Amino acid sequence: MEFHDAHCHLPDNYFYREIERFMQEWKKSGLEYVISVSSNFSESLRSIELHKKYAEIIPGIGIHPWKAKKSLTDEQKNKFNQLVEENLPVVIGEFGLDHHFIKKEEYYSHQDETFRFFLSLAEKYNLPINIHLKGAERLVAEILETYNIPSHNILIHWYSGPENILKKFIERDYFFSINPSILGGSKHIIVLTQAELNQILTESDGNVKYTIDKERIVGSPALIPRIIERICEEKEKDVLEISNILHSNLRTYLNLD
Repeated sequence: MEFHDAHCHLPDNYFYREIERFMQEWKKSGLEYVISVSSNFSESLRSIELHKKYAEIIPGIGIHPWKAKKSLTDEQKNKFNQLVEENLPVVIGEFGLDHHFIKKEEYYSHQDETFRFFLSLAEKYNLPINIHLKGAERLVAEILETYNIPSHNILIHWYSGPENILKKFIERDYFFSINPSILGGSKHIIVLTQAELNQILTESDGNVKYTIDKERIVGSPALIPRIIERICEEKEKDVLEISNILHSNLRTYLNLD
């Protein structure tokens, strides 16, 4: 069975320093693609570097909202634009808004500016996006409507917000990444129960830790087969059918079809 991880922080030292070992293990288990999301410019460079070593690694370029505490300078914008332009195709992410974990409202305008900058890049180059929106779901929904980004290129990462906004995103036909938290009783399961199968991707958000069967487990692509098993249970489909659907979904998201 082949599988994908649509959101993993490979530039983090936990993975980066031993990437050869990890990739050998994951590929042996059936890894087809892993999207290496980035939190800042230096991590974006690492993602590009990893992609050049491994075709299975798809580079993500972006600034995580937790890092968006200052306005981007023109020089920074130019550097990101050049990085994207010279390495097409890429994924824009991880980026977005966070009004839940980030409590200081003075940072929100910087988040908003950074979010809109990367949306503009995605619009300009017709690229898929990987969005963080914790605590700002309604605002993200409003902003996305102002950009010309195809619905199949929009991935909502780890949705756990209001159900009415979830329904709005489902109606817009966005993609949703399902992660290992569903194995430990997380409310994130509502995304799996309500979204259509053709709107689902899988992610680890590694190296986030999850509590599964009373154990703390580090997220990585190695957990994706267990997520697929849970999807099979919820949707009452066999592994082969779910695997094929997920494969098709990822190709659609990445503009590979």
